[in-house]
Amino acid sequence: MFFLKLSLLMLLAVAPDLLVHAETSVTCEGNNAVLTCGAGVLNILSANYGRTDSTTCSAGRPSSQITKTDCYAINTLYKVKSRCEGKSSCVVPAANSIFSDPCYGTYKYLRIKHSCVVHKTSVTCEGNNAVLTCGAGVLNIVSANYGRTDSTTCSAGRPSSQIAKTDCYATNTLSEVTNRCDGKSSCVVSATNSIFSDPCYGTYKYLSIKYSCVVHKTSVTCEGDNAVLTCGAGVLNILSANYGRTDSTTCSAGRYSEQITKTDCYGTNTLSEVTNRCEGKSSCVVPATNSVFSDPCYGTYKYLRIKHSCVVHKTSVTCEGDNAVLTCGAGVLNILSANYGRTDSTTCSAGRYSEQINKTDCYGTNTLSEVTNRCDGKSSCVVPATNSVFSDPCYGTYKYLSIKYSCVVHK
Repeated sequence: MFFLKLSLLMLLAVAPDLLVHAETSVTCEGNNAVLTCGAGVLNILSANYGRTDSTTCSAGRPSSQITKTDCYAINTLYKVKSRCEGKSSCVVPAANSIFSDPCYGTYKYLRIKHSCVVHKTSVTCEGNNAVLTCGAGVLNIVSANYGRTDSTTCSAGRPSSQIAKTDCYATNTLSEVTNRCDGKSSCVVSATNSIFSDPCYGTYKYLSIKYSCVVHKTSVTCEGDNAVLTCGAGVLNILSANYGRTDSTTCSAGRYSEQITKTDCYGTNTLSEVTNRCEGKSSCVVPATNSVFSDPCYGTYKYLRIKHSCVVHKTSVTCEGDNAVLTCGAGVLNILSANYGRTDSTTCSAGRYSEQINKTDCYGTNTLSEVTNRCDGKSSCVVPATNSVFSDPCYGTYKYLSIKYSCVVHK
């Protein structure tokens, strides 16, 4: 099978001028990755702590430290998302203490691909309703607070005693707004104590919500059943996932109250498990069971909630000896998967002897890293389908270079 990237681009259901170029950050082991987005917030697309080529971060290193090029820390994406997703900036140390050591003795680096999502902010004074809409897209709640963090917002006509406290936070705001709005095309949230309780008695509060509009689907699967995700001609891009329980109504039919009252239950390994099983595939099946995710809250009846988008990709197939030419017009290339070898007996078979095409389990392990280095983030590129570029993964077999990619619109 193809060697797939950890993550693809999240598609935004907003005007093209809000789509931004995906940037790649490479940080050598022992240093810090610093990601910033200015007025936007970070959207982590893919990440790996390890080594996938022998040239990156190789200066001054003995060959024994850079020859292993199939090194992946499977928790990288989850760790980076936890630290950075939805923030305007973040710092991630490229260190074993953060990701553990996926290949002892190899000098590693942290490669992160991210985009910057321009978000909207809604501010609603206490006693009024926040109305969020996304047109053809759905709401993705980035952050929220019901309280007061400055003395000027919603201050007109208020005595100083009601606006002086500026460290007021309702800790349940994000979960409440997320449950009411996330994944919907529109929602209404009342900025009242009856919704969020009163985090600072006597202070006049307001509800501040940051959100973006995205194209995604949400799958909810009750414990014991299977989540089935499909994307037709596209491939899956996993945006978020949780195995647990965050409300008392979902998957509650026929359950005892003690099985559904705990609503702060999160499976910390859910995103990494679902990503590993589904990312970059046209379809996948994920059992919503403790055997897959472990049990984050014993005695609670759980469910698996997955948000995903479908990325439409293109496929380029180039016979050995020719050049693959990839172009994206006004966009830039996002390489999804690649293989130099042979996985069937029909592609590029015209005029070939049977012994040249009957081996169908031939994979060039360095294909993805080579194609990514040559093409990712460029408007066009040329890749020779030759042994001199990829080495020869199966001597005597006539090979071909197959590349899956998408075109990313940027400013």
